[in-house]
Amino acid sequence: MEFKETTFLAQNTPEQLHALRHLVFHDILTLDSAKNTLTWWPEHKVISLNESQKRFFSCLLLRITSKRQIIATVWNESYPSISDNNYHQLLFQSRALLKRAGLPDGLLVTLPYHGVRLNEEKLMAITR
Repeated sequence: MEFKETTFLAQNTPEQLHALRHLVFHDILTLDSAKNTLTWWPEHKVISLNESQKRFFSCLLLRITSKRQIIATVWNESYPSISDNNYHQLLFQSRALLKRAGLPDGLLVTLPYHGVRLNEEKLMAITR
């Protein structure tokens, strides 16, 4: 299947999502799926990701915010056996990863009773 520059998961399966090579957010963040890296362009930092983190950031860059949809995408092969605890642990680890890399706090915003999203307003303010 061929992908356009912008792809929305609502029309695609988790397997198609993982086939995307680069996801870019306004020249601020770039996810390279082949290298499992997230690049923070304001400071030219390259952050290594594990497979779950790569899938998690893929969801966020594609504006997938639902906890259930994120769980289904990150752990697609074992989705039925994954608990909310796995999701919360991944979210905690991802926030810690960004902090260790020196990125600003508050880039991941919890949406109560729904999921999580990238703080796009904060990201856009950084580039101004």
